[in-house]
Amino acid sequence: MAVGTLDNFMTGRRSGGWIPSPGGVLLALIFLAPLGALLGFSLSGDSAHLRHLAETLLPTYVGNSAMLGGLTAVGTITLGVPTAFLISRYHFVGRGMLGWAMALPLAMPAYVAAYAWFSMTAAGGPLEALPMVRGVGGAAFVFSITFYPYVFLLARQAFESQGASPMEAARSLGASPIPAFFRTALPLARPAIVVGVALAVMEVLADYGVADFLGAPTLTVGIVRAWSSFGDPAAAARLAIILLFAAALALGVERLARRGRRFGAVGRREGAVHRTRLTGAPGFGALLLCLLPLTLGLLLPTSYLAFMAFDVQPARSGWPALQGTLMLAGASAVLAAILGIGAATILRTGRAPSRAAVRIAQAGYAVPGAVGAIGILALFATLQRLSDDLLGGAAPVFAGGGIIALLYAYQARFAAAAIGPCDSALSRVSPSIDQAARSLGAGKVRVITQVYAPLALGGIATAALLVFVEVMKELPATMILRPFDLDTLAVTAHNYASDERLAAAASVPVVNMLSDR
Repeated sequence: MAVGTLDNFMTGRRSGGWIPSPGGVLLALIFLAPLGALLGFSLSGDSAHLRHLAETLLPTYVGNSAMLGGLTAVGTITLGVPTAFLISRYHFVGRGMLGWAMALPLAMPAYVAAYAWFSMTAAGGPLEALPMVRGVGGAAFVFSITFYPYVFLLARQAFESQGASPMEAARSLGASPIPAFFRTALPLARPAIVVGVALAVMEVLADYGVADFLGAPTLTVGIVRAWSSFGDPAAAARLAIILLFAAALALGVERLARRGRRFGAVGRREGAVHRTRLTGAPGFGALLLCLLPLTLGLLLPTSYLAFMAFDVQPARSGWPALQGTLMLAGASAVLAAILGIGAATILRTGRAPSRAAVRIAQAGYAVPGAVGAIGILALFATLQRLSDDLLGGAAPVFAGGGIIALLYAYQARFAAAAIGPCDSALSRVSPSIDQAARSLGAGKVRVITQVYAPLALGGIATAALLVFVEVMKELPATMILRPFDLDTLAVTAHNYASDERLAAAASVPVVNMLSDR
């Protein structure tokens, strides 16, 4: 009976053809419930205060968010596309190492790079002759050098999948290499580039640490300030709704740009990429061009932070922060592994409505952390009111959020990172294995624990690791939802940097970056 009930819960086989399984509904509600509560919460509050917000701070928040998104799009394209083409189409000294090393700036939280570059270009810093990294321009620079790998990785894959035929055809018609690139290779890679740019812009919209530290207040900064500094949850909810629409707009632009376009690929062996060998000055120039974003985004700030960290004693508050970070990241990783294998099972064996519900849960990655945090606070406040009505206020279980709210926020935010690797691993398991297990009388519990989990162990471990790393770097949701007696490495580093104690702050990000490796 229990096995049959679980099977129905996971797959919805006994439900109507259009009704998703309870498991799929639960996963979708993890994502949708906070957004629904957020929408209701945003309608409360004083309308006069909303007008004041719209007339004063809102234009600055929206304008800075838009400018940072646009400048970062230009910066990531400038750094990511030429280097991706060089790596995919040419042989030169250092190409093999650069092929994987150029993705490493993604391991550095953007706010850590902001601390380093601000200190290096400030008065007395080693690069004080350069313009000081601050404001909208400085934040866009930091975002570009840390998020360009999104464009680089996808553009490189697109260039390699095209093969040599399009460029060779253009060259045979008399086009020189640069015009041939702009007329053939670049248009074919445009869908991949647009996806990479959209991912980078989504990261910009979700950022809090860089924009707050460098003095470029965005919508996310406004949300955190409205909640933590001004104690105005209604204003925070309204800003969160605006930010959610901005994120949806970015996704819509990405979909529109890719509509009707497909990645160029070749199916014949003779179309494979033939890399041209570069020697002498051209090879040296290609090496320098590829080293530039890697140096700006990783080597230079990491070296400077390491120097600063060794120059001071580690702050005592760093150890409790490390313990809190490991506790949150470890618990989130375990929950993500369970969520991932359960959702992957629904995607594998459930009906179409159940699979659609899981896809809804995966959309949480597109929601900025500050938006999800305010939504969870609104949800918990609603649940607390219901609890008060039913129990007379005797059970304040939902008040204030806390650890449960944080873990909920992490699962809703990073569900895609948990589900994707597990789904990919299960997709490689032959359906005949399911049939064999069923023929032996194995129920869903035994199939998941004794068949799916061992065969998808690599995907489960990858999901847990991805969520572990993401939680260690997460800042805005943690700032809003954490209990007062709990700090993380990200929060501690941001607090030190906000107090201009950059030497003390440097010792904290180094631990965080090492964990990301």
